[in-house]
Amino acid sequence: MTLDTSELARQLAARRKPKQVICPVCSTEAVGLGRRKYCGDRCAKLAWWRRHRSKASEAAMDEAALQAWENDGGAGEANR
Repeated sequence: MTLDTSELARQLAARRKPKQVICPVCSTEAVGLGRRKYCGDRCAKLAWWRRHRSKASEAAMDEAALQAWENDGGAGEANR
């Protein structure tokens, strides 16, 4: 008896055990499978933005500093 890959995947998925998860963003309890960490897409997206917001602001400040340096020919404020 051979099983196709789809049927095998369905059987494996049916054997997964649900676990209780407490969302780190809103502290709501949810039932999850596998690596689930958040209660839903909204909290997952909010957590992603919180993790990446500081990186984006640093990149924007670096870009602004580079643009200022290029605009003054690399002379900087001290040599004016």
